[in-house]
Amino acid sequence: MLMEYLRVLEARGWVRVPVTLDAGISFFAHGEHLLDRIQVFNNGRWSHHHFDGTSWLTHAKARGDDEASLDAYLTKHFRSGGK
Repeated sequence: MLMEYLRVLEARGWVRVPVTLDAGISFFAHGEHLLDRIQVFNNGRWSHHHFDGTSWLTHAKARGDDEASLDAYLTKHFRSGGK
């Protein structure tokens, strides 16, 4: 499942953020949207979080369980396609 998400994210210019611990979550960021991150969980779910100036919001702004929902969400909320 991660590979399908990677294809969607990479096509839109989102890159994987290196982390030191393997917590079963991958984080992705985009240079034009540095206050936003996409999290992809090993269980096949994704979520979008936004930095509010002091912390990442504890509740996801959006979530889904397949690459089509991620692609649709990025298209709707990041109109430039993320690029």
